[in-house]
Parts: sequence; C-alpha cells; structure tokens
Amino acid sequence: MPATSRIRWYPPLDFVKGRETTLELEDPILMGDLLRRLCQEDAGLQRFVPTSVENAEVAGFLVLHGEKLLRPSDTIQPGSDLDILSAIDGG
Repeated sequence: MPATSRIRWYPPLDFVKGRETTLELEDPILMGDLLRRLCQEDAGLQRFVPTSVENAEVAGFLVLHGEKLLRPSDTIQPGSDLDILSAIDGG
C-alpha cells in the first residue's frame, strides 16, 4: 500500500533539496536503491557523489531512520521518515 515518506535534508544538501521533501513509496525499497533513485531524479545531488568509488551514490550520503544509521542493504518501508546527510570526506 502506498504511503508518503518524509525526508529531512541537512546542510549542504538542504540547499539543493530544501529542508524537507516528501516521497511516495508504493513498496519497500533498499536504502541503496532509494539513494540511486534520488540521485537520478535530481542532478543537483550529483555533486555530492564521490567519483571513482563503487556504489558512489551510496558512499556520498548517510541515511538515518530515527537514531539508526541505515546500510545500503537495509529495507525502507513506505511511510518511513528519513534524515539524509552528506558524508563528510577529508580533514
């Protein structure tokens, strides 16, 4: 059954997506697949995707469901609220 998921974007991603967006999910989706979908739908997210990295879309972001850090193989249920942050690289 389709449900609306709320995504909160944190700096600097909020400059591309806004502070919060919603997403209609019809079926459960793997977190890695969701990130690939979001990057395909919004070219502005591409600048946060590292180059020369396998599964780069997944490597460029941290996704939280509540206080749990999700792995690419974790399943996101329709209606889940998520926080998405840019993975920090460098020192």
